[in-house]
Amino acid sequence: MVDAAIALAILGFAVGVVFRLKILLSILALLLVVSVAFSLARGFTFLDTALTVMAVQSIVQGCYFLGLVVRAMLTAAQHRRPVL
Repeated sequence: MVDAAIALAILGFAVGVVFRLKILLSILALLLVVSVAFSLARGFTFLDTALTVMAVQSIVQGCYFLGLVVRAMLTAAQHRRPVL
């Protein structure tokens, strides 16, 4: 499970650095379906399934935000003008 969380974090960060919001939304929809199917295959309860979905979505969205911050810093460094 730790490996899956690390892979999700890397995916979210990469999407944040490279793509915009539309791509994130499609990836989140795909991950919703995959995480529900994973939970059903493992025989999780409803609460465990909900927690799995929330954990997957939170990891990807949090790292997406970090990717956006890195992209903003790189863009600002290239233009060399003050952020504020």
